[in-house]
Amino acid sequence: MTTIKIGADELILWLRKNGKAINIPNDEIQGLGIKIHELIVNKLGGEKVEDNKPSYWANFIGDKNVDKFGLPKSSAQYKIDSSQLENLFLELDNW
Repeated sequence: MTTIKIGADELILWLRKNGKAINIPNDEIQGLGIKIHELIVNKLGGEKVEDNKPSYWANFIGDKNVDKFGLPKSSAQYKIDSSQLENLFLELDNW
C-alpha cells in the first residue's frame, strides 16, 4: 500500500481546468472543500492531515484566478491510498 499526500487545491485546479463544478464555490457549506473532504475521507478511506495550507499559486483574493469560483488561496491536505486515485478522479469527473 502506497499512500500519497494530495491537496484539495490540486483537485479544485483539476476541476476548474476541466470545466467541472463551475457553479460550485470553494468554501461555502455545499462548496468544493466540503465535497472533497466527504469524498476522500468518507468514501475513499483517506485521512485529513492538514488544514488551510497556503496554495502554491498566488494566494490572495484579487490575484488572477483566485476567487470563490476559481482557485483557492489555501486548502486542506489529505493522505489517500494510491490505489484509490482512479476512483477519486472518476468521481470528480462527474461533478
